[in-house]
Amino acid sequence: MKNNGGTLFMETLIDEGVSCIFGNPGTTELPLMDALVNEERLEYYLCLHESVAVAAAEGYAFATGNVGIVNVHVAPGLGNAMGNLYNAKRAGSPLVITAGNQGQPGHFHEIILWDDLPRIAEPLCKWAYEVRHVDDVEHAIRRAIKTALTPPTGPVFLSFPGDVLQAETGGIKGSPTRISTRFPADGNAIARAADLLAQADRPVFVTGQGIARSGAKEELIALAELTGAKVYGECASNAFSFPVTHPQFAGDLPRLAGKMHEQLEDADVLFFIGSEPLVLSFAPDVHPIPDHIRAIHLDLNTSYIGKSFPIEVALFGDPKTTLPILTAALEKKWGAPERQKADEQRARVEAETGAFWEKTDPAFKPGEESKAGMSRTAFQAAIREALPEGAAFVDESITAGGNGLRRAIGDKASDLFGMKGGGIGMGLPTTLGVKTAMPDRPVVCVSGDGSAMYTIQTLWTAARYGLGAVWVIANNKSYRILKERILNLDGKANEFRQFPCMDFDEYEFDFRAMAGAMGVASAPADTPSELIEAVRTGLASGKPLLIDAAIDLEPLER
Repeated sequence: MKNNGGTLFMETLIDEGVSCIFGNPGTTELPLMDALVNEERLEYYLCLHESVAVAAAEGYAFATGNVGIVNVHVAPGLGNAMGNLYNAKRAGSPLVITAGNQGQPGHFHEIILWDDLPRIAEPLCKWAYEVRHVDDVEHAIRRAIKTALTPPTGPVFLSFPGDVLQAETGGIKGSPTRISTRFPADGNAIARAADLLAQADRPVFVTGQGIARSGAKEELIALAELTGAKVYGECASNAFSFPVTHPQFAGDLPRLAGKMHEQLEDADVLFFIGSEPLVLSFAPDVHPIPDHIRAIHLDLNTSYIGKSFPIEVALFGDPKTTLPILTAALEKKWGAPERQKADEQRARVEAETGAFWEKTDPAFKPGEESKAGMSRTAFQAAIREALPEGAAFVDESITAGGNGLRRAIGDKASDLFGMKGGGIGMGLPTTLGVKTAMPDRPVVCVSGDGSAMYTIQTLWTAARYGLGAVWVIANNKSYRILKERILNLDGKANEFRQFPCMDFDEYEFDFRAMAGAMGVASAPADTPSELIEAVRTGLASGKPLLIDAAIDLEPLER
């Protein structure tokens, strides 16, 4: 059989080290599906909605550090993918989204299902292109993968018209291109950063996913302990960049400008490390960074540096490579007086963070069991108790989670995959990708009930491919986050305590029936002990399990 564009597409992916695709094919992708016949080197994970495919590929990419490949069908399929594609853009996830398009002879006539796919994808992608000749298939795929994986990482889109995929061609001719980013920041800039940190009386670090992706956690711990800095996670953190149980860790920064300003008021030097600053939920009424603060930023994503406020020392480089040089520069500068000052700073920070966690750590306040459902702290403590050591945790908990849940699981889960972009519906399918990448690791997801309904089709894919993760639905029968936010408007909802279109209690979701209809076992959990037992049973089974966990949150307060 002669090669065509479809077989060249698959051969190029395999040569690039790709082993799986997440997708939902249609008629224009049939040449690709035909190329998969008798192909054992590549697994195609069929997803029942394009948004599921994107989030699954994102989870796979984050868990492996490699590119995630997505395949969708023409304009409606790409449209269905856009919600989680937005999340992937905000998270900088290295994805290659591919779509078949109608054959080029029909483009002028705008035949059914055709559209200008690159223009649709372009706002959410680093590069978007339609391949118009079969001779460009291999080169386009290689460029797309290289572009997606090169910092600042992010999604890329390619459109393949049907006539291109069916055209005859030869075999692959090229090879993969990878750009190494294991370089340190400029030496002069590192020296300036060391001077600034040496002068600091109350340094604060803000860490983010750049630390996790660089593998620089240990290097960051060494610098934090040397300086005694208070350490925060970035707003909307989606990875463990610093141990949440470390005595210098003070939780994630809030996404409200006033609260962030208040928390940073005492700092004199602020060091952003692999993090996106100022991810806010609303336009700031005050500047979130106090005027007196002097700032440093280390990142491979230069668009983050100086994005919303001035940076005195900009460090363009790899965190894992740069941080040891910075630490060594500080150690060389410091004598006994500076080390004593840092030790005193560290003791003060540990006292402050200890007091903070005493109020929020559910590991020590498990709550009471209730027939109506679990309190927030009871739920969080139960998740912590149920998790085995070394688990991978996917978090889309929203109102049932936050700093309390991250703290609760911090000494059990070794990897965290969270929501960066704010668009709900990523938790369930991201778990597919994480489990695909980590088949021998226990994987647990917590999702809200409203979020779960966006991508509930995930469960069918889990059943079909035997992906034995555990999905916990924190079911409070409402869009709780909307209720909390509408009270901040101080309008009629606050006056009358009425919440239009925010409750699911009249016609409740039967998650267990939905799971069963898609071949996934399920269990109820109304109490912490039931939740602990269900999670443990599900993980031990090695099969997918959905747990419907009843949540009874505290009364709403403005």
